[in-house]
Amino acid sequence: MLPYSPWLSWVIPLIGCVFVPLFFKLGKRVGEAYSITVVFLASFFALSMIPDVWGGKSWVESFPWIPTPRGFIEAGVLVDPLSVLMASIATFIGAWIIVYSVGYMSHEEGLPRYYFFMVFFIGGMTGLVMADNFLQTYIFWEIVGLCSYALIGFYYRKPEAAHAGIKAFITTRIGDVMMLIGIVILFSMFGTFNYSEISHALAHGLREGTVGLPLLTLILILLFGGAVGKSAQIPLHVWLPDAMEGPTPVSALIHAATMVKAGIYLTARLTLTIIPFEEFPPATLHQWYLTVAYIGAVTAFFAATMGLVMTDIKRVIAYSTISQLGLMLASLGLASELGWVASTFHILNHSLFKALLFLAAGSVMHAVGTTNIDEMGGLVKVMPITFSTSMVGALALAGIPPFSGFFSKDLIIEAALEAGNLPIYLLITFTSILTFIYILRWIYKIFLAPSNHHNHGGGHGHLHESPPIMTIPLIVLAVGATISGIVSEIIHGFPDYLGMHMHHTTSLPTLLTSAGIIISGAITVYVVYFSKIIPPEYFRAGGFGYTLHKILSNRYYIDALYYKIIDGFIWFSSILRRSIEDGGIDRFNYLVADGVKSAVNILRNIQTGSSNINIGGLLLGVAVLIIIFLTFLYGGLW
Repeated sequence: MLPYSPWLSWVIPLIGCVFVPLFFKLGKRVGEAYSITVVFLASFFALSMIPDVWGGKSWVESFPWIPTPRGFIEAGVLVDPLSVLMASIATFIGAWIIVYSVGYMSHEEGLPRYYFFMVFFIGGMTGLVMADNFLQTYIFWEIVGLCSYALIGFYYRKPEAAHAGIKAFITTRIGDVMMLIGIVILFSMFGTFNYSEISHALAHGLREGTVGLPLLTLILILLFGGAVGKSAQIPLHVWLPDAMEGPTPVSALIHAATMVKAGIYLTARLTLTIIPFEEFPPATLHQWYLTVAYIGAVTAFFAATMGLVMTDIKRVIAYSTISQLGLMLASLGLASELGWVASTFHILNHSLFKALLFLAAGSVMHAVGTTNIDEMGGLVKVMPITFSTSMVGALALAGIPPFSGFFSKDLIIEAALEAGNLPIYLLITFTSILTFIYILRWIYKIFLAPSNHHNHGGGHGHLHESPPIMTIPLIVLAVGATISGIVSEIIHGFPDYLGMHMHHTTSLPTLLTSAGIIISGAITVYVVYFSKIIPPEYFRAGGFGYTLHKILSNRYYIDALYYKIIDGFIWFSSILRRSIEDGGIDRFNYLVADGVKSAVNILRNIQTGSSNINIGGLLLGVAVLIIIFLTFLYGGLW
């Protein structure tokens, strides 16, 4: 690997993002080129680690960081197949999304802010997956949350976008608080944040009876709460569809390479490092594994049903992401080596085809100037590259051989059959059928249906293919989504990379299930959309179909319920506030407020009032601290 890769893969984008606004001062093209260079450089360092961890090799590098009465809390990196895989996904796919952004965002304002947060986002995600302890993980976890908030609400003058950013931030905070409580409990028990030390202490405590199984299960559920929030699983899924208000490259980055994959990574890290199968038999933690499996499987099916009726080009893919993340968690919850490998392999494949689908959606939006797929159609002739790459992404998502999704989804089905969990198997199977239907519906309405444009070329002139700066990333990702499964199957590469030498042969029930999914999905799509023997309007014309369509279109009314609850709290707090004020306590409050106002007037003279200067100074200070830490680490001063 390249020297110091475990550190530089995330330090480079974290420090590099600070200078993005400065390079934009030299010119728009200079700033864009600098941002691309920073992320590609981080990608080279991340990818260079793959040969060193092949076969399951791993090691830790750390140095003293925060002094405590018990000694130093160390800052470190855990280099193993899982962390390197996730770092490579974040940086490599992130780099191509940055390239695509040059074309997609060319007419937008606020580009220094956009590229600053995009590079910061990639650095935060890479730092999260490389961390060897919970404290670092949580710091980067919050950095990722901050960046997602800023980028989802990038069009802050648009009320829907500003609201979506706040909604994402608040919703994910619920899971983050649960995760923080779990981390604090672990630190209070063992005095360390380090993964391996906590794992050894928990195993020893279970053997000696000093750690109770109910307490361990509670801690794991609290940590999993963080994953539920970040990966948009029930009941904290509501933020992700609204996150589509951000720029399309942001959607691609969140769904494919950063934010939502953090929750899957955390769950995979727990089952690999904190509670490995060898030390913690799955039967011992049966309740926790079942929780993970059922939340994932139910979310997968639940989100897929909504994907069937959405008309927004990005929201269809957003519900697909929620659904596919659910499949990954369901596979992890099966508590088997096969389930773990299947889930991790699906992370890789999903990252490729989901980034591809979002960027393809952006290419279409860039041309037609609408997000409503009912107003599209007939684009196959005018956008051949976008259509061809979109088909690759759709077929990979649908699980059609020989595209990548087929291989990892087959492994998930096989793991469910091997575990003998019939409900999970059925949920996965029906989810896969719905996935086939909604993504082929998406392709049909955008590219193959008769043209239905109300605004021809409303995006940027006459309908045309996107420029090469946007289509080249589509082609790169399409190649990846085409060959990743084939290559792994031929050389048995992915399990060998993980160090899990499973010479696995797909069983006949799995093959029959996959064939059934493809046949039933294909028949449905042909009958409903292509031939219109039973047109989609028939299902929602009246009766049960009309009611079901209304429920799905309104997201099962869960968002409405949440807003009612929030409105109720606001109403109650206003009543409480008025009653307190009527009691005379408001006089005391005004005295306190006057005191604070006087203090602020004294301090305000030393403030610049410029958010750019304030944030820049903060990040520059962080960069200096990181440089000092690395100087101590590699200078041998410790």
